Amino acid sequence: MDNVSYKKYHVTFMENNDGTTILHTFFRVLLTVQTALLCSIRPMFQEQEQYAYEYVSIILSMITAHTIFVDQLYVINFVTFCFIVYEFCSTNSVQDIYKALTKLNNVSTKTITFLRGLTYLITVFCILAVDFKDFPRYLAKTERYGYSLMDTGVGLFVIMSGLVHKDVSGGNWYSIILSNAKFLTVLISLGVVRFVSIKQLDYHEHVTEYGVHWNFFFTLAVCKLVSSIILYYSNKPLLLSSLTLIFHEGLLYFGLQDWVFGENDRESLIDANREGIVSSLGYVSIYLYAVYIRSIFRNSLVSTYEILKKFALNVVILWSLSFFMNIFRPTSRTLANAGFCLYIEAIIVTVSMVVYFFEVVYQDKERGLSFNVPYTLLAINQNGLLYFLVANLLTGLININIRTLLVNSFTTFIILNMYMMLTLGFIAYLKCKGIKI
Repeated sequence: MDNVSYKKYHVTFMENNDGTTILHTFFRVLLTVQTALLCSIRPMFQEQEQYAYEYVSIILSMITAHTIFVDQLYVINFVTFCFIVYEFCSTNSVQDIYKALTKLNNVSTKTITFLRGLTYLITVFCILAVDFKDFPRYLAKTERYGYSLMDTGVGLFVIMSGLVHKDVSGGNWYSIILSNAKFLTVLISLGVVRFVSIKQLDYHEHVTEYGVHWNFFFTLAVCKLVSSIILYYSNKPLLLSSLTLIFHEGLLYFGLQDWVFGENDRESLIDANREGIVSSLGYVSIYLYAVYIRSIFRNSLVSTYEILKKFALNVVILWSLSFFMNIFRPTSRTLANAGFCLYIEAIIVTVSMVVYFFEVVYQDKERGLSFNVPYTLLAINQNGLLYFLVANLLTGLININIRTLLVNSFTTFIILNMYMMLTLGFIAYLKCKGIKI
């Protein structure tokens, strides 16, 4: 198979994916959350040994669960859940839990750090794993409608940007504006570099994902810019998120959806990038919701029980709306429609509630307990965007030199492990040296 034939084969292989079910996708995410939680509540070694322990517990289990043991998802989830329950019950009583829930919220950022690092980790794994046959097609990005792990990763990445949003209306506004401008410049630059490099290397791409020139870095830049402007004039992120989503869904219903999925020629710049342009407003809604979640975490005037109660209410509402919307308007990552946005928000608020609960209960010095964000996730958080960039470069390098779709299962397993070790080793080295870029 020559290069032209292989490229055509690769594009064809990735097309027409309808994904899987909403619950199956959620449990894909939940598995990695559970393995990381186990490391958080039960650290076993000193730093260097802990890295190895976390690699086996979190990364190796993630690789095997999405390749070798891909059909045993629920079994692996259940076994991991049993370990967590055993550990939790052996260290906590009902009285301990009650005491933890009546304390005032201490505005800890550990849960956000945990979730952000985990999102980067899952995304970095998927961007290479998707190029191998052992990674099931239903986990890759969907063509038009449906749920998939990689679709979820895209949404969660936007959520994480919102969770660390710097509000211009408070603090040192000059330094915050400067920081936001720097971040926007980096994102736009990365978007341009990615576009140019793909064209120059004749790298396989899927136009229906974001468009001809658009890519995810541009989407992140739009989310950051538009959300920052909106939030400057109002401090009600939940209302703003809801109104943005309603407006976006209305535009889709009255013509934008037909335009995106139509057979129009891609002659003008707007037509060429209609998927990326249209979906951006939906992602802005997700970003704004993340800012609302951050405001819940930062409320130090209420008890931890009140925080959890608010999360639980959001969980019920969002999952109900997500199921309801999918019946009448099928979920689409390409459009970033209401079904997709509500689903992403449902996942993040569910996982936030679970992780926050464990942090609250285990952050107890009197009993000698602590909630420790895994070293791996701490290292990723310190240089998250650089970690993502290095992973993208390494993914491109591997795909240029190896016809990934043609390799066997053993080779796939080795390559994925080497890739994860290299990227994590690099980011852990930067953390050990105290380097933050």
